[in-house]
Amino acid sequence: MLEIPTAPAVLTLPIAHLWDGSPPPRPELRATLRLGATDDGIHVEASMPHQRPPRIPDAPPGARVDRLWESDVVECFLVGADGRYVELELGAGGHYLLLAFAAPRVRAEGLREPALAVDWRADAVGWTSRCALPRGWLPEPLVAANAFAIGGGHFLAHHPVGGEAPDFHRPDRHPALRVPGWEQGVRE
Repeated sequence: MLEIPTAPAVLTLPIAHLWDGSPPPRPELRATLRLGATDDGIHVEASMPHQRPPRIPDAPPGARVDRLWESDVVECFLVGADGRYVELELGAGGHYLLLAFAAPRVRAEGLREPALAVDWRADAVGWTSRCALPRGWLPEPLVAANAFAIGGGHFLAHHPVGGEAPDFHRPDRHPALRVPGWEQGVRE
C-alpha cells in the first residue's frame, strides 16, 4: 500500500515503465512524482528529463492548458473511496491542467477553473514543477493513486493499468493509498 507521509517527507513514485508494464524504448523516457501531505492538502512535485523533440504548448509558464496531455507531461491521479478522482497534469513548459471526475472519464462539477500556483524550473537536463492541491479540492478519504507520464509520444506508468491501449482513467487498477491523519476524511 502506498502512503503519503507528512511533508517535508515525500512518497516517491518512479515512472519507469510503459503503460502496459514493458520497458520504455529509451532510458530518458522516465519521470518521477513526489507527494507530501499537510493538514491543508497535498504537495506535488513532478520531474522529467527533456524529451527530444520537446512537446510544449505555446502558452506562458504557469498557464492552465486544456489538452495538456498532448504535450510532455507528468500526471497524478488521486482517487477517493466513492470513486471520484482528480487528475493533475504538470507539463514540461511549466503549464498545468487539473480535472475532477465523478467516475472514469465522467467530468465532475465544481472544479471548473481552479488557479494553481505552479513553481517550474528547467535546466540542461530536465524540468521540475511543484504545486499544492488544497484538501478541499480532493475526494476524501483518498484510497488509491497512480502516476503517469507522456513523453515523446510514449505513455508511461508508475503502476501499469493493463488493457488493450493506454488508458490512465482506470482508478480501479491504481495502487491502494492512505494518508495518515486523513482517514475517514477527518482533519486532525
